[in-house]
Amino acid sequence: MVKTKEKEMEKKVKLDLKKIQKTLLRMKDDFEKETDSAAELVKEHEDNTFADANDLATHDTDISNEMNVKKLKDSQYEDILEALERIETEEFGVCEECGVDIGAKRLEVYPTTKLCISCQEEFEKAQKAKSMVANSNKTEQ
Repeated sequence: MVKTKEKEMEKKVKLDLKKIQKTLLRMKDDFEKETDSAAELVKEHEDNTFADANDLATHDTDISNEMNVKKLKDSQYEDILEALERIETEEFGVCEECGVDIGAKRLEVYPTTKLCISCQEEFEKAQKAKSMVANSNKTEQ
């Protein structure tokens, strides 16, 4: 009886790679569609003429913001491609830092994650400490 319950729990928690792969492929397609529309938007901005310096400054700010969003989206797109590659090479679901299984629930929620929860927490602590040092250096100058 105990073994049956353990097997049932194992089945529930077992990672559904096909489902995650479908999710990642859908995300990839969505990003590719967004990229096409973003390229059209940039092209529209190239054709504009400006009445005064304020219009030009606003335009430059808009382009800068769009480029920052594009960098973020490009990074997310790369994460999707890397996750799909890890599925193909059967490395998906293993923490890149410590080598333990990441866990099905975490991967279902964050299919592009490369780190287990413990390593992700350590990474975030290090990033926060790095940010605090950088901020304190700015205030000292």
